[in-house]
Amino acid sequence: MNADFSPEFQAYGAWIAAAAIQQQDLFNEVVGPDSLQADLNARTLSSDRGVLGDISLLGSFSELDGTWLWGWGNPGFGPEAAAVAPTLVIREFGERHGISEFTTESPDLSGFEQPAQAAIMLAITAGTVLGGRGVWSTAINEGRGHVYLHVGDDQLPQVRFDAIATPRLLMTAVSVFPSDHRQVVRGYFQHFGLRSDEAATAINGTAPDGATVTVDFDEHARIANVAVQPRS
Repeated sequence: MNADFSPEFQAYGAWIAAAAIQQQDLFNEVVGPDSLQADLNARTLSSDRGVLGDISLLGSFSELDGTWLWGWGNPGFGPEAAAVAPTLVIREFGERHGISEFTTESPDLSGFEQPAQAAIMLAITAGTVLGGRGVWSTAINEGRGHVYLHVGDDQLPQVRFDAIATPRLLMTAVSVFPSDHRQVVRGYFQHFGLRSDEAATAINGTAPDGATVTVDFDEHARIANVAVQPRS
């Protein structure tokens, strides 16, 4: 039997998914394929191209048993470690909103069809609570697991509304969080400041630059079509 995330996690994840995917894509593009070195005490991530600061240890994923372990629950670090302390706001956010994945020391992801992919979803979703600049991961324990770091350096650019990318982002987001397509659209529109109005079968949005987005839904409340009119 396959597991799934809690309804509370899915609701939050759907709300931020499209913008978070766009931001992670930009982060991957900016950071590139360089070999990076993390210093958790200094909270830096270094490469030949320079040094990024304000890194935080989100947690780690074990390929052996399919579990996630938050940095604050890892006895090798704990909540007071320099790179962990900033992540406690994620746990507090989870307590306020009933998101058990953010408050359980070691969520079990082994029942997911793709546990490693679930870990990536958990890391990127959690990273948005810290500002969502980007998540970086690397293999640990000879490939038997991965560690996930949020990188909050102000040097990293933040995405802006991209009308042309909107259909791809929305469709990717609902493939990751399929339970409520409208929630995905509402969250994406709010993130980028689109004025919106809803009808029974569509949500219409107008961006600050004048671009318009119309998202049509089928009889099952799933996205059927995304029409974009860039600013003239």
